[in-house]
Amino acid sequence: MSAESVSLPPLLRRGLLVCCPVMICLGSLWPLTGPVVPGGDKLQHFAGYGVLALLAMWNAARPLPVWLCCTLVGVVIEFLQGLSGYRAFELADMLANGAGALAGVLLMQSVSRLRRR
Repeated sequence: MSAESVSLPPLLRRGLLVCCPVMICLGSLWPLTGPVVPGGDKLQHFAGYGVLALLAMWNAARPLPVWLCCTLVGVVIEFLQGLSGYRAFELADMLANGAGALAGVLLMQSVSRLRRR
């Protein structure tokens, strides 16, 4: 089975795209419990926004708007965390969000180019 023949129905793809930011919001705004590894959350930010950008590219395929929207979601959530009283606002988290979104966009563009060959 080739990579071109592996696909999800559009409704399922859109459903995943809707679920991903909801999960990111819940995970980002829920009060933290348990031990926190210093700096360990940056990988989670990077991965979460990378997946969000991959799903958005899979549904929209317009790199700049996808990156901007994903990064904006990350910025807004960071401000909300700062207002929450139990989570912290961190510029480094915003950078990890934007970098993850950029990585997701670039990865999906690379995959798309390879599939067209």
